[in-house]
Parts: sequence; structure tokens; C-alpha cells
Amino acid sequence: MSRRMLQGLLVVCLVTLLSGCSLVSLAYNRLPTWVYWRLDALLDFSDTQAAIVRPALREWHEWHRREHLPRYAHALRQWQQLALNDLSAEQTCHAFGQVRAWVDEAADRFLPVMAALAPTLSDAQLDHWSRQQRRQDAEFAEAFGDPPGEVSPRRLQRTVERAEMFYGRLDDAQRAWLRDRLARSAFDAERTLEERQRRHADAVEAVQRIRAGEDAELKVRAVWVRMLQSPREGYRRYSERLVQDGCAQFAELHNRTTPEQRQRAVQRLQAFERDFLALSNGR
Repeated sequence: MSRRMLQGLLVVCLVTLLSGCSLVSLAYNRLPTWVYWRLDALLDFSDTQAAIVRPALREWHEWHRREHLPRYAHALRQWQQLALNDLSAEQTCHAFGQVRAWVDEAADRFLPVMAALAPTLSDAQLDHWSRQQRRQDAEFAEAFGDPPGEVSPRRLQRTVERAEMFYGRLDDAQRAWLRDRLARSAFDAERTLEERQRRHADAVEAVQRIRAGEDAELKVRAVWVRMLQSPREGYRRYSERLVQDGCAQFAELHNRTTPEQRQRAVQRLQAFERDFLALSNGR
């Protein structure tokens, strides 16, 4: 399975859920349904396959509620103190490393289900998956395939919206700085798209080998390892540069925020902490 599919298990918790405090509980409690819809859109499940995936998602969700949500709340409490002061890229990367570890652990927990599902996938489903992947790749290229030194309005708006989710409205100077910083970032849309395509081809080949009789769990875990760390050395170096640059960009933007914007960020983090604690107790 693709890393995009597996990361969908946690993305809602850390991104979609943070679209508004009043929606957190509703969104989280519907997480198994949301993930099922995402997976079904990619693979077009049969009734038999749905009977495998739905209960597995419910079990995963309870594990995630019990094991991960208290960790999120604890980290959010720590981040509130950080948000009041200037940040370094190293501090930002440490927080990002926490999030990435949660994503990887949550996805790894679901790999046995993917291994059980892989042998049942038909040629028609693999074709459907590939068509969906090509559509997503085209959307990615349209949104992020800017010429060097340029930033599309769509890419800038997405970045601004994510920042304003915490800080409130950015002023004109902050927006201008962000546009310039994005134009100077390490992000390479073409290289990223090539890796997306490699991962998809690798996953499809693994499913075909599983259907031919190879060990399902070993093949699925091998694909997952290659998604975590690309077999292409050049991409691994690029990925590390991209992470470091992203950490620096976040810290640089934070250090340009006003005391009022930082206080707003603290209030948002406090609200998320309360919601995650409540959710971890089944509310």
C-alpha cells in the first residue's frame, strides 16, 4: 500500500482535526469512517474486503485513542511554552520528529490488515488504484509544480491558511515574506512527483508478487520500509534537506509573529490539548 494511504490514518488527527476546536470531537469519532472512505475511493472494495477493513479500522481507532491521544496532549502542553518565545530550526525539527514518529507508528500498526487485504486485490482494483494515483499526481503537479523562483497563488494560499489556523490573520509584510521564502525553499515538485510515482509502482508490484504466492506481511513491510527511506540515495539526501528547510521556514515565520499572534497560537494549542484529553477518555 502507498504511504499516502497509510498516513491517512493519522493525518486527520493532526491536520483536519485542527481546522476548528468545535469540530475536533466529531471529526475524531468519525475517523474510521473517513479512513474507510479514503481507502475505498482508491481501491473500490468488495463486500468481502469491506468486512476485513471496517472492523480492523474500529480496532485501530480504539488503540489510537488509548495510546496516542494522551501523547498528543502532553506534546501540546510543551509546545505552548515554546510558542511564546522565538524558535530555532532545531526545536522545530524536534517537534516535527515527534509527529513523524506518531505517523509511522500509527501506520505500522495497520500494516497487518494491508497484508491481509493485498492478496484479495483484483486486476481491476489495481487499475482503479493506478487511475486514482494518476489523478492525484496531476492535482499535485498543478498545485505545486511552480517554475523555479515562483510560487503559485494556490500554494501560497494553502501555506497562509495553515499559518493563520494558529496565529490568526497574517499582515501584508508577513505574507510577502512567506511568498519570498517559499520561492527560496528546497522543495522540488518534479523530484517529489517522481518519488510518489516510484512508491506507487513499488506497491503495485508488491501486491502482484503477493498474489503470485510471496509472503504478504514481509512484502508489505518491505514496501513500507522503502517508503520511509527511499532506495534512491539522491532522493534521501533531498528529503533530509527538505525537512531541514521546512523546520527553518517554520521557525523563521514564527519569529516574525507578534506577541498577540503568539498568544493566539497558545490558546489554540490549549484548546486542542483539552479536546485530545477528553477524547482519550472516550468523550
